[in-house]
Amino acid sequence: MTAIAGIVRHDQGMVDKGVLERMLNVLSPYGMDAQHCRSMGSAGFVRTLLRSTPEDALDHQPCVDANSGWALVFDGRIDNREELAAALGLDPEQLRKMADAELALHAWARWESAGLPRLLGDFAMAAWHARSRRLVLSRDYLGTRPLFWYQGDGFLAFASLPKALFAIPGVPRELSEEGLHDFLSLVPMLDGKTLYRGIHRVMPGQCLIVEDSRTRIETWYSFDNKRELRLPTDDDYVEAFTERLERAVARRLRAIGPIAAELSSGFDSSTIAAVAAAQLANRGQSLLAYTSVPREGFADRTRAGTHADEGPGARAVAARYPNIEHVLVRSDGTSPMQGLDFAIETLDRPMLNACNGVWVDRIRSLASARGVRVMLNGGVGNMSISYDGRSLLPALFGRGRWMRWQHEARALQRTHPGLRWRQMLAHSLAAWTPQALWSQWKNWRGGGWNLADYSAINPAFMAQMGTAARARRAGIDLTYRDVADGRSTRIRALQLIDIGEYSLGANHMGLEPRDPTSDRELVEYCLAVPESQYLRDGKTRWLLRRAMADRLPAEILDCRSRGLQGADWYESVAGELPRIREELERLQAHPSAGRYLDLPALKASLDAWPSSGWHSAQLEKRYRLKLLRGLSAGAFVRYVENDNH
Repeated sequence: MTAIAGIVRHDQGMVDKGVLERMLNVLSPYGMDAQHCRSMGSAGFVRTLLRSTPEDALDHQPCVDANSGWALVFDGRIDNREELAAALGLDPEQLRKMADAELALHAWARWESAGLPRLLGDFAMAAWHARSRRLVLSRDYLGTRPLFWYQGDGFLAFASLPKALFAIPGVPRELSEEGLHDFLSLVPMLDGKTLYRGIHRVMPGQCLIVEDSRTRIETWYSFDNKRELRLPTDDDYVEAFTERLERAVARRLRAIGPIAAELSSGFDSSTIAAVAAAQLANRGQSLLAYTSVPREGFADRTRAGTHADEGPGARAVAARYPNIEHVLVRSDGTSPMQGLDFAIETLDRPMLNACNGVWVDRIRSLASARGVRVMLNGGVGNMSISYDGRSLLPALFGRGRWMRWQHEARALQRTHPGLRWRQMLAHSLAAWTPQALWSQWKNWRGGGWNLADYSAINPAFMAQMGTAARARRAGIDLTYRDVADGRSTRIRALQLIDIGEYSLGANHMGLEPRDPTSDRELVEYCLAVPESQYLRDGKTRWLLRRAMADRLPAEILDCRSRGLQGADWYESVAGELPRIREELERLQAHPSAGRYLDLPALKASLDAWPSSGWHSAQLEKRYRLKLLRGLSAGAFVRYVENDNH
């Protein structure tokens, strides 16, 4: 994978190579294997490379096509190399000598933006045509790799992270109040907004086209929420699903060095580890599987429907595949506060979940020490392979299919004893109740939206920004009602994922994260499968359960509880309470942090630090989400304003 950057001057003056070198230095930790910058008259480009595939040894960027006049810098991986090469008329010997970036250039020179749908994989790229003075920036359909841009006086610059743009004289490093508000209120940043004023994001599935100083946006990928497959039998759905799942995993096994996977006790990571292990066994290779577990002796006191130790389920998966080397990664007392500033510096943004950052970084550090360059995960699985089919009941209710609704409701009650008829009926009815009426009922019941339960945002800042209205414009249902269209709901969630910075952050540790559950062909198939294939006779995730029935153990297939990631997080945070108090004092003395954060509420939470009851959802919201996320946002404010340097 590659970190990229560049500058195009609208006045056709020469790009200062010294500026390019400063941008290169900023991005070099994300591409430890090779760094290069090149000035090409009024344009200049930067790339730093982390080698993760055999073909990366052939990578030389920027790539230039002399015939078409296009130059390209490419951050990413092309997963359908053979079929793309065939469409381009390239023979296997030519392809063997070609890095992914060069293959992407061939596709761009042939089809330009019309060729983007032909590229499968994770990517962000910039294409420059000097004769027509045209620059095009684009990202893959989910935004797995990041790309930011800034329009200055007489130039446009782009980079994988905003910090590289700040290496350019005159580019201001200023906080965006809108962006910080949206982070604190969990409202998606739409229309290319970011946490920095004046810095924009190329949105997933879009192109930014720049001609001289004029910019416009084109969408090259849109989800199809109308497409629904109709196959002859239930088994046909499983067969087609399995074929695409196998292909999605195989595409992500092109790597140098050992391959690792994050393995929890959940369906997604277990499925990916199982399929990858079987494929690697056929090649005589092993799979390193890392599972985060609490410290030795941690009492599993969790709320109903959850479990703290994911080790037993993960061990059961590993036991079925002799070529899996299973590594339990126990908590070592590291507090989320200890690495917070470094994480913000690395990601160029606040941490959304600082607790998860601890165990993720520990796994990555151990894997990197073993020479791993590729880490598999199942991050998008809930929206693709392991969708639970929960919208089937409202859909049946709205279509008047009462007998089928009653059958599924009874079956769900048998498999999920905690469910009540009243709950299922209310959820089914809610999907068809007018929004205004449903909101009134929820407010009357006391179930209205209360951001203060889990966010440290200052109430005055909320009032200033109009939080509820912004949330509604972003398509967030503040009443949390179920819907009857599971496809549209999943599409909406996929459109808002945009994990680019987190993906690039792993490169800083020498790793490339790869998620087979985000494979575009696999996701499109899962979205087109009817709801009834996901929920049948009370069995949620029915499609995946059937596909993996002989490949996953009962500990996964029959598990009725959800694993908690970093379940003992509060123990390490408790040891940092004096440091947290110091951090709060710094924020209270800061000229602007108190405008954005409810610092009195954070102090009150700290003063009321409980000695027990950590299994409750209320305490998790107040401390894991509100306190730690608030501290992360505060540290980011100081980072932007250079208060902690």
